[in-house]
Amino acid sequence: MPRPARAAAVVVTAAALLTGMLPAVAGASPSGSATSRQQYDAIPNGQTYYDTNGDPIDAHGGGFLKRGDTYYWVGEDKSLGNARFNGLNLYKSKDLENWQKVRQILTVDSEDTRGNKILTHAKVERPKLLYNEKTKKYVLWGHWEMAADYSASEVLVATSSTIDGPYTITSKGHFRPGAGNTEAEAMGDRVGQPTEDFDTSAKDAANKKHAYKPVQADYPAKILQYKAPDARTPEKLSYVGDDDYGTSQAGNSWTYQLNDIAHDTTVKAKAVRMTGFDTSAYDRYAKDYNVSTSGYIVRYPTATASDTMTARYTIGDPGTSHDQLVAPVVSPTLKESSDPSVVLVNSQDVAFVTGATADAISYFTTDGSDPAAPDNTQRRRYTDGTRISLAGSPGKRTVVKAVTEKDGTTSEVTSVTYQVAEDPADVPVFTPVINRVPGTYGTFDYKELRIYSPSYGAETYYTMDGQDPAPARKGDNIGYGSRDFTVHQDEKTGEAYLVTAQDHIYMRVWKLNDSFTDVVPDKEYDMYVGEHREAPALVRNGGKNGRYVYLMTSYQSGWYPNQAQYGRTEDLDAGFGEPRDAYGYRNGQKAWSSLQVVGDNTTYGSQPTKILNIGTDSRPSYVYIGDRWRPDLLLKSTYVAMPLTISDSGNGGKGLMRLQPTPRLDLDAKNGKVKQPDWKLLSLNKPVTASPKVRAAVGAPTESQSDWETTPEQEKTGIYRHYDATEANDGKDADVSVYDDTEQYYKSAALPFSWQVDLGGRHKLAWIGLSFKTVGGSDNVHRYTVSASTDGKRWTELVDNTQNNRVGHQSHELTGSYRYVKLDVYKSFDLAHGKDADWSRGLYEVSVYGK
Repeated sequence: MPRPARAAAVVVTAAALLTGMLPAVAGASPSGSATSRQQYDAIPNGQTYYDTNGDPIDAHGGGFLKRGDTYYWVGEDKSLGNARFNGLNLYKSKDLENWQKVRQILTVDSEDTRGNKILTHAKVERPKLLYNEKTKKYVLWGHWEMAADYSASEVLVATSSTIDGPYTITSKGHFRPGAGNTEAEAMGDRVGQPTEDFDTSAKDAANKKHAYKPVQADYPAKILQYKAPDARTPEKLSYVGDDDYGTSQAGNSWTYQLNDIAHDTTVKAKAVRMTGFDTSAYDRYAKDYNVSTSGYIVRYPTATASDTMTARYTIGDPGTSHDQLVAPVVSPTLKESSDPSVVLVNSQDVAFVTGATADAISYFTTDGSDPAAPDNTQRRRYTDGTRISLAGSPGKRTVVKAVTEKDGTTSEVTSVTYQVAEDPADVPVFTPVINRVPGTYGTFDYKELRIYSPSYGAETYYTMDGQDPAPARKGDNIGYGSRDFTVHQDEKTGEAYLVTAQDHIYMRVWKLNDSFTDVVPDKEYDMYVGEHREAPALVRNGGKNGRYVYLMTSYQSGWYPNQAQYGRTEDLDAGFGEPRDAYGYRNGQKAWSSLQVVGDNTTYGSQPTKILNIGTDSRPSYVYIGDRWRPDLLLKSTYVAMPLTISDSGNGGKGLMRLQPTPRLDLDAKNGKVKQPDWKLLSLNKPVTASPKVRAAVGAPTESQSDWETTPEQEKTGIYRHYDATEANDGKDADVSVYDDTEQYYKSAALPFSWQVDLGGRHKLAWIGLSFKTVGGSDNVHRYTVSASTDGKRWTELVDNTQNNRVGHQSHELTGSYRYVKLDVYKSFDLAHGKDADWSRGLYEVSVYGK
């Protein structure tokens, strides 16, 4: 299909879509500029949404709280363009359409009750607000992580006497729910206990059971020192290469944790002596399961540790502060030795050289010779991460000397003598070494900042929040990990709950204590285990008089949208009474219904964050609030608000949630109503024509024919795949998984393809919604145009989205009166890998609305 010539009338362009400059909301400033003050009479879904000062609203992953006649919206400040914490912004509104910025209620300089700044190098996501009538406090919850990964999986809690702050972080700082509770009945993972490993498969495909691996703590972070243990000789540790040594470790790989420090930060590190390796889990499962040595051969921290290394960094212009030529430091130093003349070490311990002079070169020797002599064949240039061997039999001495040179000038020589100890008990665990002296720096580039450990066999843990590293030891309760979460106060009982996801396995319910600032130690249960759910949002249908609490969640697929699902329960407490299994877990699934789909296969291009009831208990009016993330530039992420209806008796008595997509949502907050639009769905089950679909398989389906349309014979086996053009306007736009045996969408034989609907007469068009195929939140996009015609012969192009870079559901406002609407799809493109993705072509639903 050749690309048609551009028609004269183009209402919406790809450029407008990407910049958010769609036709202005009625009553808004036509310029749409950030400097003009806008007055909205509807929420502009998926477009840049401006506050009353004319600035883009920056409140992602938000929480909402109503006090009196005012709604408050707290959300993540993404103005840095990435996920790192830059504050939590608070907005307020009386009509839910026009929002005034109040202030940042949590900043990078916010402190906990002990004076620690725990947010300078972190992420805080999905903030939520509660008000506690007993304490008269506003309670702010957030998901806390270190800046560069999601290993910590913790929460933070802050309180204030006023909704606009200031908020003070509680004395627990950031923590995993349940962590630190020592009572036997307290819920939470204990270090070393077996836990079901859903990520490890059996070598026999028929075996659907899982192995159980020992629980290991993920925080504090470790530096990367050693390769994964060898199953035959685990105690013989092997160092990683110099290029990675001393960087931050997550699991068994390095991360960017020590890079791109944007705010003044305190780094603390401690080296810890470890127990011997425990191979019992590996020995038990390695024969039948594909287990890793890093996850199944484990060791644990002991109480024997070094002193804490502390380095405080100010981010700014260093000026000439690092220009002065000073002698390097050779570590460990004499002050850590019990002998006044030599540093006693163990044979496999190592030394490091660090310098304080910018753009200088350090040289060292290990034979006592002069490192400043250019003709000394024994001198070596020192590079970051080089481990200087001190190996030898007891009594052997190694003299390490080092100098720094810059612009032809040489510093004084630093000399340290090391001696292998006769008794290992005479050797301490040496304090970790950081390769950049404290002071002022512009930033730290890729792998530039590193932490070294002179003590062989020790693990080095560090923090960047001002708190001393305190790694959990075997048997300690480290709680349960918490990533995407919400807090919910039950409209009927007044009790509050934390509902949270751990990894891609567990959805958990915790009861909150009376102050709403922590969980009740023994009140937790799991649900929807192994279902890969996150981004929870809850509401009790009917409020105080309601029977069911509904929970909506998304699938876990990073930043890309996917199919939302919901379940319900009559009693949020019901699961707390279930017995615990042999490993300490409590499954409360019996209290919850099975999951049902809501919205289209990408939840209309959004991820849930809140369900608001703007009506009353007797006459509820629900509004779904979601985020439309833009992974490549998070500050350009937008918001989606849609009407949501809930029926307890719908869906055969299983309960029914239904979302109505819309390009803009008009609310009557004063009277608690969603204003009904003046358009209706025109395209449902109307006649369609399209490019040829994929053909049906012949006989029994083979693996190569797995995406072909099924025959009646094949459907008798339970496989159902229909790809006719009529599947794209049958009103069915949901799909739990593209990998299961049920598929219903239009799938053309090839790309490009065309799909056309006859509306049965001329109609004044309002907008079009397009639900394209995605694969579990994949990063493929469809690129296309939309045209319309009065006679099916002469076409006017209304939408050009041939440069589309946004995944998932698309909506475009249309103008003009037409009978026929045509979609021409030219490409399915994989954004992450920069290549065509024909395998992901498909069209779940085309919805044309008008009068």
